[in-house]
Amino acid sequence: MIKLVIFDYDGVIVDSFITVYDIYKTIGSKLNVKIPSTIEEFRKTYGDNFSECYKNLGIDKDNQTKAMKIFGEELENKNPEIFCGIKDVLSWANEHYEVILISSNYTKEVLQKLENNNIHKYFSFIDGNCAINKSEKFKFILEKYKLKSNEVIVIGDRLSDYTSAIEAEIEHIIIVEYGWGYDRNKCPNNKFVINEAIQLIDAIKEIDVS
Repeated sequence: MIKLVIFDYDGVIVDSFITVYDIYKTIGSKLNVKIPSTIEEFRKTYGDNFSECYKNLGIDKDNQTKAMKIFGEELENKNPEIFCGIKDVLSWANEHYEVILISSNYTKEVLQKLENNNIHKYFSFIDGNCAINKSEKFKFILEKYKLKSNEVIVIGDRLSDYTSAIEAEIEHIIIVEYGWGYDRNKCPNNKFVINEAIQLIDAIKEIDVS
């Protein structure tokens, strides 16, 4: 029986990749770094996380610190839209399970955007600043709520979400297709194809009765 659902933020709740691409174009302009000319090229360059992106763009350690500062400043002025149907998913999930959010994004930024869209109320716990690997946060959640690994579902959109859940020994993982993008071949346990957020409801139901 499922008792708790963990949602990622970027790429699951908010459509943020376009925003990130725009910010990186600003970073490129300020630091004299060439940024891919199309969002699809940038998607490939970005890789699995921002550290990989910095490496692929040839940003050295000194400029990485500057890039992170620029990113944080620019992000405050952005307001990515939430995905169609995700509010209905969160409302439904909140009625049946404990619902929490674990994000690599800044906690302040996440809270602000959730409040702007009046969806913060669906989460009993929100935690950002989880850097590259979320596995320790997932383990913390299992301990905090005294849950078994088969009583939790992790919902993400990146390979890093998948591998972090595996490392935390969480049994149920859903990686959505509509997010930032991932290599399905590297996620063999992801049996669902979620092209729209609203499809998450049926996927969660299916897991809960299996």
